[in-house]
Amino acid sequence: MPDTGATVSVVIPTHQRAEYLGDAIRSVLAQTSPVSEIVIVSDVPDPAAAEVCTAIASDAAIPVRYVERPAGRPGASGSRNHGAKLTTGDLIGFLDDDDVWEVEFVERSRAALPRSGADLAVTWIVEFSDRHEKNGHSIVDGLRADQVISVNPGITGSNFLVRRQAFWAVDGFDPEMPVRNDTDFFARFLRAGSTYTAVPERLLRQRKHRSGQLTAVNEARARGTELYMAKHRAYLSAEDRRVLRQLVHRIRSRCSPNPVARAYHLAWVAALYGPRGLVRKLRRGRQNAAYEVAGFTEASSS
Repeated sequence: MPDTGATVSVVIPTHQRAEYLGDAIRSVLAQTSPVSEIVIVSDVPDPAAAEVCTAIASDAAIPVRYVERPAGRPGASGSRNHGAKLTTGDLIGFLDDDDVWEVEFVERSRAALPRSGADLAVTWIVEFSDRHEKNGHSIVDGLRADQVISVNPGITGSNFLVRRQAFWAVDGFDPEMPVRNDTDFFARFLRAGSTYTAVPERLLRQRKHRSGQLTAVNEARARGTELYMAKHRAYLSAEDRRVLRQLVHRIRSRCSPNPVARAYHLAWVAALYGPRGLVRKLRRGRQNAAYEVAGFTEASSS
């Protein structure tokens, strides 16, 4: 489907991050290929976020709208879906309130769709904090649903443009998924027969910080991963289950308040990795520790 002139709507879910929100909105307004509208959706009353949006909207050349949806399950997935319903663009882009797009994100992503005939274009990632920067995931073409279900290959709620029809064909994001909502969306998207193309450029800057990110190592993430496993049980291979169980135990080995519980989960981590895998993990852990000091978390994708 030719879409050289396809209009692009952008949805930014936000949750009490007014200090970052302005950067996200301005990165959309600075695009070399202009979008038609921006809808910012908060799942709680947030006067500070509303003020940021109002100030930016007063000088913007396109509509910049702030809305609240206090009703319904809180979380980015519900906010993304709510915002998408309010938009009119042929293509929808999503950007988390603490991330920013490089100025050519829309131009490169939109151009990739007619070339490939795909339903979704996804870019590569740069991760950054106040003190550090590194290359993030670099997704490749041709992945199947069964290859992305346990390990996120590099798609987030910030680095893709999707055709409206393909997005709603799978009912958008699942508000019941508190974590791994991007992995859940992508697996269902591919399972439904929709297609994607990778844009091999680092056009998303994904901010890492300690202000309530979904990638935080805590019990909520462990429970959310178990919920994800239950939802996709019929599609998980034995290796998928091992990888996800390993993640759950690794999280709890670090966040459980009881030292006995931490030791129990650490034993499970060792058993699920196996001797060689555990050695490789410990070696990588030295580098990850340095990243965490700089504001990164071990699990860099949700």
